[in-house]
Amino acid sequence: MTSALLNRFVRKLHLWLGIAIGVQLGLWLVSGLFMTLFPIDTVRGAHLRAEITPTALQIDDALLSPSDMLQRVPTAETIMLQSMGDQLVYRIQSGGETFVRSAMTGDTVGPLSRNQAEQIARLSYAGNGSLGKAVLYKTDPPREYGRAGPVWRIEFDKPDSASFYVDATTGEVKAVRTGLWRVFDLMWGLHIMDWSSRENFNSWWIKATATVTVVFFISGLCLIILRLRTALNRRRKMKEAG
Repeated sequence: MTSALLNRFVRKLHLWLGIAIGVQLGLWLVSGLFMTLFPIDTVRGAHLRAEITPTALQIDDALLSPSDMLQRVPTAETIMLQSMGDQLVYRIQSGGETFVRSAMTGDTVGPLSRNQAEQIARLSYAGNGSLGKAVLYKTDPPREYGRAGPVWRIEFDKPDSASFYVDATTGEVKAVRTGLWRVFDLMWGLHIMDWSSRENFNSWWIKATATVTVVFFISGLCLIILRLRTALNRRRKMKEAG
């Protein structure tokens, strides 16, 4: 291959690699800029969460005591009395798991009913939207929830539309998802080049882009060397001709 053909080949390679890298670089810049425009608390819907003032629990002699619950669950690490909807329950943590038992009977409390989940969501919502549909996901909740089920997804309509995810076991609001969060999530996926789980920093896409970038650098270096050699040869010929 002659020097001219090699120079032309390297120029074309460098051009097409530059276009490919430029597209991804543009996505990095746009997604990075977008993610800097909004406070992370706003993205997570913190402004739509109401501040719930704890109320005094109405305790009577019919309730089981924490020591009673400890006898029933000897492996319990923490036992906390709380209200869940319209009943008093003990929230128990044991072996890395959290579950709820009735403070009256000690029985395991099943998944929240729709009315209970909606009541918890209403109390936790600080926006101006009206209550929409409610869906129980026993398994395989939406990816945006980021946890395992069972969970209630409670929708609130415009103007402050949001999805409240209420843990069907503990009654906790685990996540708030808004339209802004979903756009942010998309931009995050574009930024780390993981369009499915949004968690993989070692996808083959980013490895391929890194490889192309290295080849782009090498081709640019080769172009510099070829042009320098051409310029030196031209100068040498001019000296010889002179």
